Amino acid sequence: MNYSSYQEKIVERYGVELTGWPIHGHIRNPGQLSTDDNIILLKALVDGKCKWRKLTQGEVSARKLSNKQSDTNGGTVDEPPQQPRTQQLRVIDSEMQVDDHVVDENTA
Repeated sequence: MNYSSYQEKIVERYGVELTGWPIHGHIRNPGQLSTDDNIILLKALVDGKCKWRKLTQGEVSARKLSNKQSDTNGGTVDEPPQQPRTQQLRVIDSEMQVDDHVVDENTA
């Protein structure tokens, strides 16, 4: 399945969507999930909580328009917003280095 272009290659082309995705974030390749997340996904699929739903022609048209507008406005259609980068903290003797800034813990 084409996960990187899910909206265009799956939803728009075939008029279906995967509902009840049990993992936090966007729909993605199970190979990118942890073992625990794959177990959660498998259980949701077996239990019918995660399943394919056929869209109406109106829903497909609305989805295509929304995706086109998002793409035109520079947004991303298939990828979630990137998470902000966390600061890298390293302790060196009595100094802490946060990203590229050194802070002496005796004066901080």
